[in-house]
Amino acid sequence: VAASKPMLGICVGMQALMERSEENGGVDCLDVLPGTVKFFGNDLKDANGQRLKVPHMGWNTVKQTIDHPLWEGIADNSRFYFVHSYYIDAPEFVAATAHYGVEIHAAMSCENVFAVQFHPEKSQSYGIATLRRFLEWYP
Repeated sequence: VAASKPMLGICVGMQALMERSEENGGVDCLDVLPGTVKFFGNDLKDANGQRLKVPHMGWNTVKQTIDHPLWEGIADNSRFYFVHSYYIDAPEFVAATAHYGVEIHAAMSCENVFAVQFHPEKSQSYGIATLRRFLEWYP
């Protein structure tokens, strides 16, 4: 499907597209996109040294790193809702980043595949706009 059809990965769906995950002691993923799924850890801290909760649950600013049709009408640094204990560390195809103790790759794009770590269905108007853009995106 990822080779020929429009595909949208959401949260763990994005993680499954990577090469490998640290979850469950280390597992192979689908290897559709290059990158690793990493655990935030039990001692994650913000820039002020304050401990951050894992899983990360809540709103976070998403910084767009590429111009993409799915971002049309969505302002850079808009806030989206996240729920995750693992994050993507990828060398390429990053469409957006966010920060939660470490830089996380919040969205990835490669040809007909777009994937997001956040939950568009929980992200109010910007999330609905992302889903709408996906339906309109790939001919």
